[in-house]
This record gives sequence, C-alpha cells and structure tokens, in this order.
Amino acid sequence: MSEKITNKTVVITGASSGLGRELKELFEKSGNTVLGLSRSDCGGGWRECDVTDYDSVRKCIDSIGMEFGRIDILINNAGVGISGAVELTSDADYRKVMSTDVDGVFNVCRAAVKYMGRGSKIVNISSVCALFALPFRSLYCAAKAAVSMMSYGLRMELKDSGITVVTVCPGEIKTGFTKNRIKNFTTSERYGDRIERATNGIDAKESKRMDCKKACKKIYRIAVKKKGAMYIVGAKYRALNFVSRFLPVGALLNVTEKFLSGK
Repeated sequence: MSEKITNKTVVITGASSGLGRELKELFEKSGNTVLGLSRSDCGGGWRECDVTDYDSVRKCIDSIGMEFGRIDILINNAGVGISGAVELTSDADYRKVMSTDVDGVFNVCRAAVKYMGRGSKIVNISSVCALFALPFRSLYCAAKAAVSMMSYGLRMELKDSGITVVTVCPGEIKTGFTKNRIKNFTTSERYGDRIERATNGIDAKESKRMDCKKACKKIYRIAVKKKGAMYIVGAKYRALNFVSRFLPVGALLNVTEKFLSGK
C-alpha cells in the first residue's frame, strides 16, 4: 500500500472477525498500536467490550485513554444484520440490531472523543443499505441510515476541533456477516415465500462478493488518507448512487428492488 501511517493509536470495534479483524491486522502491520474491541478474543491488543452497554464502553475507552494518552483513529465496525418482514420482527431482534448498529456507534463515539485531538479521525462503517432500501432488509437499512446521519452531524460538530469524521458504505463483501445475519423466515399469507426467496437470492451471490482483503485495503486507505464525508466501496454501488441523483424516489425503489433484492 502506498499510503501508510505509523505510531498511531487505533481503536477498532467488532475486531474479532470479518472487516474488523482484517483492518486490525493491516494497521498492526503498518506499525501502529491497535486495540481491538469485541466480546470475544481477537488476539493481541484485545479489549473485552460490549458496545451496546455504555458503562462497558466507557470503562474500556477510559482505560485505553489513560494508558496511551490519546486515540488517533477510531473505527466503528461492530454490527449485526437482519432480514425479515418488519411486521413479523420480534422486539428482541429489533433491539439487538438497533443496540449494536446504532447505540454501539453512539456509545463508542461519545466515550472516545475526549481522547481525540486535532488530526485524529473517526471512521464509521455504514453500508450501501443506508443509501438503497431493500425489501425485508428494512430494519438493517434503517439502522445503517441512522449511522450515516449520525456521522454527518458529528462531522459538523467536531470540524472546529480538527477531528475528521468519515462514513464508509461497503457493498457486498465476502465475510461471515451474511452467515451470521439474523434470518427471520416467519411469514403469512401477505408475504408467502417472498421473504425466503429474497433472503436466499441475496445470499446466493456470496461467491461474487468483493474479497475481504481487497475491501479492507480500500477502507484502510480511506482511514489514513481520505477526508471526504462519505465513501462507497464497490463500483456497482458508486454507479447506482450517481444514477440515483436523477431518479424520483419511486423509480429508485423499483430499480433497487429489481436488481438488488435477489428476485
């Protein structure tokens, strides 16, 4: 990689697998001190932390701040996916998704900012689902849209402090995320087999997804060099995002349902 930083204190949530684990390794190889936050062991630098619990987050971040004096880069990557009909989603599943994907980002950001100074950066991993709604992914789309909007507001709040906030919206990447997604196939006469077909249709594209290492190299470059507000990882989705500027919302929904919902 041509872009490289060293001797930085980097905090990454959800570092035990997938994007988080790969990003942790990239930053470590570049000579940085990397603290991986997760509920399960993610190797050297691991700090046990439940991002849904603010008290757990505060204690973890404070211990890092006291030990290292600062946080140079914060990457909020922890998240959980879900598929299923809104009408048939349980309270428990709703709370699990929102508490991890939205509350988790909120909790870590508010705990970490006091240890971040001019020149530091927050990278929030959102999703292309924040840009393009999908049937039977409504809750996940809503959660990621919340992450994006929170990030844009935080970017403006911290601008005068010299802290950059960047939102990254990855497309389809080969990780364990699809396998670990909450899959609710509960249905009714209203939906028939549409829920299962939509979920299986998207999951069937796993072999065509972007390689995790390739995607993480792109995210790494964004984290160490780029200063824009939002970046999309995936050429198909960058093109769709461009086209979406010229489409009425109804037309865009028809396009995304046809090409992205696995029908």
